[in-house]
Amino acid sequence: MDRGSRTREVTGLIILVLAIFLVLQSFPTYLAVAASQVYVASWDGPIDPGAQDFVASSISDARSIGATTFILVLNTFGGSGNNMDNIISTISSYQTDGNTVITLVAPTATHAFSAGTFIAEASNKIYMVRGTVIGSATPVLPPFSDPSELRKDIDAFSKYMQTITRYWGRNDTATALMVTNGTSYTDADAARLGVINGTLAGPSVRNALAQLPAPYTITDPNIEIHSSGIRSAAIEILSDPTLAAVLFLLGVAAILIDLFHPTLVLTVIGGTALVLSLFGLGLFGVSLVSLVLMLVGALFIFLEVKIHHGVSALIGVAIFIVGFLLIFRLPPSPPIQGQPTGLLAPIGFITYVLLGLLSGGVVLGSLYLYKVRETLMHQPLAINPKSIIGKEGFLTTDLKAGGFATANISAEDYTVTSTSDVPKGTRVVVIDVQGLKLIVERKKEA
Repeated sequence: MDRGSRTREVTGLIILVLAIFLVLQSFPTYLAVAASQVYVASWDGPIDPGAQDFVASSISDARSIGATTFILVLNTFGGSGNNMDNIISTISSYQTDGNTVITLVAPTATHAFSAGTFIAEASNKIYMVRGTVIGSATPVLPPFSDPSELRKDIDAFSKYMQTITRYWGRNDTATALMVTNGTSYTDADAARLGVINGTLAGPSVRNALAQLPAPYTITDPNIEIHSSGIRSAAIEILSDPTLAAVLFLLGVAAILIDLFHPTLVLTVIGGTALVLSLFGLGLFGVSLVSLVLMLVGALFIFLEVKIHHGVSALIGVAIFIVGFLLIFRLPPSPPIQGQPTGLLAPIGFITYVLLGLLSGGVVLGSLYLYKVRETLMHQPLAINPKSIIGKEGFLTTDLKAGGFATANISAEDYTVTSTSDVPKGTRVVVIDVQGLKLIVERKKEA
C-alpha cells in the first residue's frame, strides 16, 4: 500500500469518526432543548436579599435557555416585605412575556408562610405536597411601633393578597384570612378552598415534579434542581442586620485597639469588618438616618482615644444602638405604588442580648485600653533609643536620598534613611534617631 492510499484511509477514518460523533451529539441536544423548556429552582430559607438574588438570577438563567416554565420549590417561614415585593416584580416580568411560574411547596413537612405565601399566590399555579402548610401572612411591625400602623398594614397587605389571588382565579376570601387572621391551611384545606391549584402525593421534590398535571409533568429523573450558589448564600448571610451590626462594632473596636498597638493587622481586620457590615446594611435596605447615626456613634467611640474617660465611648455606643434600632423602625425604601411596605420579620431577643454584650464590651474595652496606655506612659523607658547612635551595620536594600531602606544593625533589621544615595551592602553608621527610623551615613574608611 502506497503512502497516498494510507493517508486517504486515515483521513476517511477521521471523517467517519467525526460524523458518528456529530450524529450522537444531535440526539442529546434535542433532549436538552426539550428539557430546557422547564427550569426548576429550590429555595429553602428566609425571604431576604439572598432569596431575592437567587430568584432573580434563576429567572435570568431560565430566560437565557429559553425556558417557558419556571418552577420554584419553596420552603420558608417568610421574611422581608421589601424583598418579597422585588421577587414578585421579577416573577411578574417573567409572566408578562407569556411564561408560566409554578410554586411547589415541597417536600413533605415544609411550608410557605408569611412573605412566602404572597410569592406563591403571585404564581400562575400553586401545588403542595401532602403534609405541607401555607398561610400565616399577617405583617409584623418592629417593637415600639404605633398600633394604628399595624392595622393599616394589615388592611393594605390583605387587599394586596386579594388582588393577586383574584387575578389567578383563586379564592381571594380565603387568602385574605391568611393576612387578617393569620390563618394557615394544610395542603388538603388549601386545595378544597381554592387557595392553591392542587395537592400532590409526593413526598419528595422529584416525586412531586413527576406528579404535576400535564403539560407541566417532569418525568426526567435527572432534571437539575438548581439551589442557591455561593453568591446568594453570602448575600443571605451578610444581609442579616444583626450580623451587620456586630461586624460594625467589631470593626470599630479592632481599629480602636490597633491605635494602641504598633501593627496594622487589627486595622486591616477592622476595616474589612466595616466594609462587610456596610455592604450588608446596604443589602438590607437600611435607611439613611440609621446609617448616619451608626457612623456618628462610631466617631464618638474613636474620640475615646483623645478623651480617655469612657464617656465618649458610652455616648457613641448609645447613638449606635439608636441607629441600629431605627433599621427596624423606618421604612427601608420608598414604597412601590399600590403596594404596602414594612417588614415581616421583627428584631428578636437574641439580637438585643448580642448587641448589649458587644456594646458593653466596647465601652469596657476602651476603658481598659486607656488604663493600659496610662500605665505604659508612666513607666520609665527600659532602653534609651539614643543608645544605638554610633552602631554600625550594612544595608540590605538600596537606599535613595530622602527615601527609606532596610539595614541590619547589631544583628537586627531597622528602617533607615539618609541624605545621600547608598547602595545595598554598603557599611553604614547610625548618626541619629527620629521616631522609629534611624538616620545613617556611609561608614568612613580609616
